[in-house]
Amino acid sequence: MSETKILKGNVIYEDGFFMGEKDIKIYYKSYEVLDSEAVIVISHGFCESSEKYREFIKILNKNNYSVYIIDHRGHGRSGRLGIDNSQIDVEDFNYYVKDLKTFLNSIVVPNLNNRKLYLYSHSMGGAIGALFLEKYNNYFEKAILNCPMMEIDTGKYPKIFSKIVSKLFCIIGMGNKYLFGHGPFNNKADLKNSGTSSQKRYDSYFNKQLKYKELQTSGGSFNWINQAFKGIKELLKKENIANINADILLFQAGKDTFVKPNGHNKFVSLAKNCELVKFEDAKHEIYMEKDEIFNPYMKKVLEFYDK
Repeated sequence: MSETKILKGNVIYEDGFFMGEKDIKIYYKSYEVLDSEAVIVISHGFCESSEKYREFIKILNKNNYSVYIIDHRGHGRSGRLGIDNSQIDVEDFNYYVKDLKTFLNSIVVPNLNNRKLYLYSHSMGGAIGALFLEKYNNYFEKAILNCPMMEIDTGKYPKIFSKIVSKLFCIIGMGNKYLFGHGPFNNKADLKNSGTSSQKRYDSYFNKQLKYKELQTSGGSFNWINQAFKGIKELLKKENIANINADILLFQAGKDTFVKPNGHNKFVSLAKNCELVKFEDAKHEIYMEKDEIFNPYMKKVLEFYDK
C-alpha cells in the first residue's frame, strides 16, 4: 500500500507498507528514475534502516538506476519484534527472505517493465541476499554482497560458546533477552566502535537516530543470533551455493570488526561467477566510509552494475 508519491527532478519517490510474514507490517521506499534501464534492490544490515542509504541511493539515481529498499522486520519503520524499541529479534531467519520475496513479487516486479534487476546487500542483509539468491535464482542478474554476514565476529566469546549459549537461552525461554554486551540505544556517539571511519557520514546518520525513535535500533536478542547462526549454516552449504545464477561481486573490509573473512572465502570458493574485492583500510560499512575509500569503492560498484 503506497503512502506517498513525490516527483523530485527526474526521480519519483514513493513509500508505503506491505504485509510480511506472520502479519508484520514492512516499510519500503522506491526511487524511480525516469527512463532508467535497471532497478537495484537494497537489503540493509543489522540495526540499520533505509534512511542510512540516502547518499548511496542518490549516487545510484544519478547514474540512472532506480532503487527499491525495505526496512527489514524489526528495523526502521517496520513492525517491531523485540522487548523494546531498540532490540532486534526474529522468530525465523527465513522470514527476512520471505519478506524480500513478497516485496519483489508485490511491488518491485510489477513495476519492472522489462528492466534488468540487480541486488545490493550489506552484512545481515548480505546473508539474507545470499539465501535469496540460493532459493530463488531467477530474479537477479547481478548481486553485490557487501561484507556479508557469513561468519559473525563474536568478539571475546568463541563462536562455539556463542552458539551453545544462544541455543541454551532459547531453550530455557530467555531467547528474548539482550545478547551480552548489547542493550538499549545509547545517545552517546561512538565512532571508534562503529562500522565506519568517516566522522562526517557517521554523524549524519547518528544525528538522525537521535531525532527519530524508529531509527534507534542498537542490539540483538539471543533468538536473533541463534537464528542468524542457522541462516549462515544454510547459506554456506555447497549444494545451496551451487544454485546461484547471478553474477556476484563480494566486498571484504580489512578492518572489519563485525564479520570475519573465513565465511566469505568459503562462499567465493564455491560460487560460480563470484569475484572478491578487498578494501584493506575499510571498516565494515564501506558504503559509509571516508572519501578516500568511498570514492574508489563507488567506482567499483558502478563498474560492476554498468558492465
